[in-house]
Amino acid sequence: MNNPIARSLFLFLLLAFVYPATAQQAGINITGKILSSEDGQPIHRASVNIARKGVGTATNATGLFGLIIPAANLADTLKISCIGFKTKQLPITSLKDGQDLNIVLEKNTTELKEVTIAYYDAQKIIQKAIDRIPENYINHPHILRGFYRMYTYNNDSIPLQLSEAVFDVYNFGYADKHADLFKLIKARNEKNNRDFSLLEFGQKPNTIFEEDVVNHLPACGFLNDDGLAKHHFEVSGIVDVKGYKAYQIDFKENPGAEDATFRGSLFIDTKTYAFIYFDFGLSPSGLNNSGDGNFVRRSLMRMGNVQIDISEDHTKVSYQEVGNKWVLSDVENDDIIAIKTAAEKDDFTAHMKFNYQITAVDTTQKESFTSELGRSANINAYNSNGGEKFWKDYNILLPDYDTEAIFKQIQAINKLSKDKN
Repeated sequence: MNNPIARSLFLFLLLAFVYPATAQQAGINITGKILSSEDGQPIHRASVNIARKGVGTATNATGLFGLIIPAANLADTLKISCIGFKTKQLPITSLKDGQDLNIVLEKNTTELKEVTIAYYDAQKIIQKAIDRIPENYINHPHILRGFYRMYTYNNDSIPLQLSEAVFDVYNFGYADKHADLFKLIKARNEKNNRDFSLLEFGQKPNTIFEEDVVNHLPACGFLNDDGLAKHHFEVSGIVDVKGYKAYQIDFKENPGAEDATFRGSLFIDTKTYAFIYFDFGLSPSGLNNSGDGNFVRRSLMRMGNVQIDISEDHTKVSYQEVGNKWVLSDVENDDIIAIKTAAEKDDFTAHMKFNYQITAVDTTQKESFTSELGRSANINAYNSNGGEKFWKDYNILLPDYDTEAIFKQIQAINKLSKDKN
């Protein structure tokens, strides 16, 4: 090839084919903000994931997100969805490494078919959904990579405890009765020993597992046999849940029901009868009779001479499609706790906020790993070293607050308290 123009053209075409292949080896990092088209306000808890692949995150209170897209997913589609909004999809090939996106979602104004309430039997729909768990959910061994953040503070916004962790859960399949396994990847925790000395909340593997309502129905206070008998269920309509048509079934405690009872809504896909979303909390009577099944009680690691009363309880649990099966997506929990001490002047109120996000799903893993922690071990006891770049290699939920400043504030409180003593 003696023609210099022909040689240059050949070299250009060669580089054009080689460069994309080289660029795809590392994957890409993107960030962004998701807003409502109606009022320009940020959308909280919008899902940002790779469609049907299990890799994803969600937006924080200011609509911000960050996502590491693996090289293996660069030919896939980014799905942005939130209840009440139209779902948007973007080809990942249109995105660049380091790109900061501004995404606007439109309100979902689609009027779905009204239902005649008398026509639908809520109990039969729920039982059908329970019976179809083995076929609707991943029913073979798989690993869920998860991230959680738990933050507790008082009415004066003084931080009491902040903990975060990245971990893997080995699930034998949604119809398998083998106990899940847990492997901690990285964690950090700081507790205010001056203002929160008598209590300690912490995540345990067992607590993490039970947030997956569908996979742990016996532990669920409203879908196990006892819970179904204690609550009244009613179909209120067919609604859009992140692009899926779903039965909305509202429920509340039956009159005279004792012990912990709940109020809320659950959403079942009309096509597959899969549970896809739960939004619930303890009923007024349940708040007075909250047993060990409540999130706060399960998270309690140590309690001194105090009494705790739960004044507010709210949990949201979402599921996602991976391939053509469903699996856990995320959990959000908000609780307000009244803490009463022997000296009334030391009584205070604590706010506990918990987020649990599945950031990756591995359906190819066949062999289980060795569990490093017992089911009731305190994850917070295993601190990793790290500063502000602590999570740079992992997909996480961006915080609603300055976590680095809070960690430093708690450390400063503990140091000052220790120096005084």
